[in-house]
Amino acid sequence: MKHKNYQSYTKEEFLEDAFFTEWVRSAQPDAAAFWEAWEAEGHANAAVMREARTVLEGIFSLERIKSPAAAKAAVWAGIQAGMEKQPDSVSTPLYRRFWYAAAAVILPVAIFGGYYLFSNREKRYSTGNGEHLVVTLPDSSTVTMNANTTITYRRWSQEKREVWLSGEAVFEVKPSVKTLAAPFTVHAGEVDVDVLGTVFNIKNRRNKAEIFLQSGKVRVTGLQKHNSVVLMPDQKANYSSDTLQVVTSSAGNTKPMAWREYKMELTNTSVKDIIETLQDQYGYTIVLQDSSIANTPIEGTLRLQNINSVLFELSNILNVTIEKHNDTLTFKNNGPRGY
Repeated sequence: MKHKNYQSYTKEEFLEDAFFTEWVRSAQPDAAAFWEAWEAEGHANAAVMREARTVLEGIFSLERIKSPAAAKAAVWAGIQAGMEKQPDSVSTPLYRRFWYAAAAVILPVAIFGGYYLFSNREKRYSTGNGEHLVVTLPDSSTVTMNANTTITYRRWSQEKREVWLSGEAVFEVKPSVKTLAAPFTVHAGEVDVDVLGTVFNIKNRRNKAEIFLQSGKVRVTGLQKHNSVVLMPDQKANYSSDTLQVVTSSAGNTKPMAWREYKMELTNTSVKDIIETLQDQYGYTIVLQDSSIANTPIEGTLRLQNINSVLFELSNILNVTIEKHNDTLTFKNNGPRGY
């Protein structure tokens, strides 16, 4: 392909050149190779070319800003206003008037678009193995996150406060200051939990959700069948996407919020439930060589701060040897005790 002689081009001519503008817009390999080589040749108007490229990059960046319709309207209104203000006595080419007018509105619109994206971007917090984190939300509500948990939220309004949860966390929700009509909603997999002011624990793992209410009042809604239940203090709702049902029960055999103190309260708790908790806390895959011990009930308290201490206790309680290979723990039965 034969290219033009660009050594004498002005900035305005660069702005009107189709090959140049398409390079700035899409950076096609053949065009990029040509312009990089051309710039490296050190032509006298190389600085002018770079100025034109900067103008085009600013204009084309507006296409990537998902700003409201009002911002787009402002661009064209500004361009038209800039054209209308040109004196009739000055014979300025149409393309120059367009670029001058466009340049006059690019900066404020780009600033507006950047602010819009900044204020509406998603906030995300995550924890790793064995890690807890307390997050203060925009309304001063707090979220205490268990290990291997993620919460996200976007900009809130007076009409709604929404948080998305994967994992487990305790929410201490403040009533909306401006209006009690602004509900607080937690989206946890296949359930939504709506509250006004309350303290509750949500666990959303393995396609199941468990909601325990310590104080206040919440409504739990299953999204598949749109069935719902209202929880009172010390009640727990279990939701399974397999059965598509929401059921209620008393808090029962476990203390759902004990994990905040790095412990697990066991009341007739099965080994299977303990293993799932350890996998959630520390990210291990746990294999039972003898599956018959999965339903063995255990009473007492497990301290979860140190995985080695937990495994030592379990190996003695269950009479097993625990072998570690990479991220897999294998529980091997030691056979009958010698006493």
